[in-house]
Amino acid sequence: MHPPRRSIAAAALLGLSLLAASCAELAQYQEQIEEIRDLWRQLRGLEPAPPAPTPPVVVTPEAPVQALTVKGSCVGRDETGYAESVQLDVASGQVRQFDARIDVPKRGSCRFQLTEFSQSRQTPYVELAARSKTACAIRMWQQGTRVTVTATDCEEKCTRGAFEYIWPIQFDAKTGGCY
Repeated sequence: MHPPRRSIAAAALLGLSLLAASCAELAQYQEQIEEIRDLWRQLRGLEPAPPAPTPPVVVTPEAPVQALTVKGSCVGRDETGYAESVQLDVASGQVRQFDARIDVPKRGSCRFQLTEFSQSRQTPYVELAARSKTACAIRMWQQGTRVTVTATDCEEKCTRGAFEYIWPIQFDAKTGGCY
């Protein structure tokens, strides 16, 4: 027993019109596309396909964010003359001491002191905002055993031209020394 030619022609016409639609329009015709597929399967003598199984819901609990705790003292100079001297003490995200001086050879130096900043964040990273109400900010975060301290938009804390050449300061969280 063959289905009537009109239903085949109607299905073919509907199928062609859907193919001509853009991809964005196809999403709204999803139910009709499924009906056409089922009709084609019936025409070929096949059973309609069972609905696709729903994927399992996977819930991954987020690890609680631990506040930064590090105490370190770093004094060093490399072979080019770039030097840094930093004292840092952060306990449970609260900065208790921060004093940094960075010397850039032939460019000048930068100086950052806790008294010139107010703390604006504790987690997931520590942030110190300049009391001068400029965009200058110090940010601190930990990845593994490495603690990074970086300054952004702090040209005012440096002699002319030095800020563009400073690197982030990195501490070893276990030893308190710098890399």
